[in-house]
Amino acid sequence: MRNKTSLPSDTSSNDSHGSSLEAPPRPGAGAPAPGRQAPSRRGHFKSRLGCFSCKRRRVKCNELRPECSPCRRLGLACVYPNSAASSSTPIRAALSSLTLEDLRFYHQFLTTAFPRLPLRGGQIWSQAAAMSYSYEYLAHAVLGLGASHLSQNGNTDYTTQALQHRIIAIKLVNEQLDHLPRSPADADALLATSMCLVAQSSLMPDSMVDYLTMARGANLVATTVVPDFQRSIFRTFTPEGHLESVTSMVCELPKDLQLVDDFRSSVTKLEPICQKTCELKYLAALLRCVEALRASSLDAWKKFVSVFMLPTCFSNQEFLCFIDPENHAGHLLIIHMFLLDYMLGRFCIAPADEPPCPGRKKVIISWTKNMAKALPRDFQKYLQWPLQYCEVLALQDARYLLSP
Repeated sequence: MRNKTSLPSDTSSNDSHGSSLEAPPRPGAGAPAPGRQAPSRRGHFKSRLGCFSCKRRRVKCNELRPECSPCRRLGLACVYPNSAASSSTPIRAALSSLTLEDLRFYHQFLTTAFPRLPLRGGQIWSQAAAMSYSYEYLAHAVLGLGASHLSQNGNTDYTTQALQHRIIAIKLVNEQLDHLPRSPADADALLATSMCLVAQSSLMPDSMVDYLTMARGANLVATTVVPDFQRSIFRTFTPEGHLESVTSMVCELPKDLQLVDDFRSSVTKLEPICQKTCELKYLAALLRCVEALRASSLDAWKKFVSVFMLPTCFSNQEFLCFIDPENHAGHLLIIHMFLLDYMLGRFCIAPADEPPCPGRKKVIISWTKNMAKALPRDFQKYLQWPLQYCEVLALQDARYLLSP
């Protein structure tokens, strides 16, 4: 029986999904798992369509065209068998020679830009970064996240480069999700890529809905693609492991009960416009979280995890309805969740665990202000408290509950 996702949730969707990062296919659904092949001396699986150079050297060929990564790296002639050359496999964009900017993006990822989950997981992400040497889609995801992080926290705008890496990473990983991973490393690379894409979404000014969609996709990758967390570099990234990490980090810091009451009042005002079941579930989860804070910071954090994971439990129809641009109630609930993340951070997280850069906080504030510009006049009153809190948040540190 497989371990569940990186964060605990009570239920899961029973709907089937297409083969994309946002909704990867469930292994074994409709087709038997492929037979295991005998590994070579160096632990790689044999490639039937690999190039001649890789076959001769007995190394794994990633079958990129027109030139695979190992051949490009070593300057070898990359020639495929006729059967491979005549196949319908699309030509895919590959990493060109690394530029100085790419090296800067990679360094930013290693030092500060890696995802905040697993909690205190810097060493795990160092291992994941090393894996990008062998996985093209992971390399692009790492570089894209590093570029977005520098854009938000530095003095230079690398938005164009960040989007280029992101687009390629999504394209390549979606192709990989059409096939079962052949090794634990393959599964780890897919999960690491999806988590990097989620983290990058939180640094993009117009990506609130994209963030939720990517988080839903990453959850599905974790629950369906990683066959055995005990053999994974993310072995601590299970509900049990996450709870253990949370328990070791949480602090019972002084609470501003007036702020708690103001948040609760703002959420309660949304009740008349929440008509759909998914909206009412989300509203109730927000209220349970803020009420738990009165008794225990740890209980509040646990309840917040349930709030964050709730959209991954919606059916496809519920989720699409929840994030629909015309669903103003859904979007108001979502922005309250992001602000609650920072409100609770000041009551649960010690200053020593504050993220080193405030870029994500700035993006959340911009999402709130952009929503205020887009909402119809009749809905503007529901953003009164969120906008007031954003003015306070802008002057505070960047502590939050370390969601992706």
